[in-house]
Amino acid sequence: MEFLDALARWGFRLSQDRPSRGVQTYSATPNPYLTYWVHAYEDGTALFTWEFAITDYLLEQGIQLGSSETLNTFMFPVEDERGPQDAAWLAHVIETTEARLRGVDLVNPG
Repeated sequence: MEFLDALARWGFRLSQDRPSRGVQTYSATPNPYLTYWVHAYEDGTALFTWEFAITDYLLEQGIQLGSSETLNTFMFPVEDERGPQDAAWLAHVIETTEARLRGVDLVNPG
């Protein structure tokens, strides 16, 4: 499967095309709080990252975070993933991200 086909299969849409910088940015929103980002570079590599609107999510659950300021209060990975523009690589980083997010347990954090 081609990389662009894999992006489409995962729900990614072109968000920004910057040919002068040699990058196209794609985004997907698997739920109202989570956004995946893929930066596809001319050299055949890609960077994957994500952001989760934690304050918005918690407010929906009746929980306030800090002063409840929703602007710029996102969870995101400490390090982004870099790899080839390859369908298997994309599937792997998405599956790893989803496993990490499923593993967040606020009741038993240890």
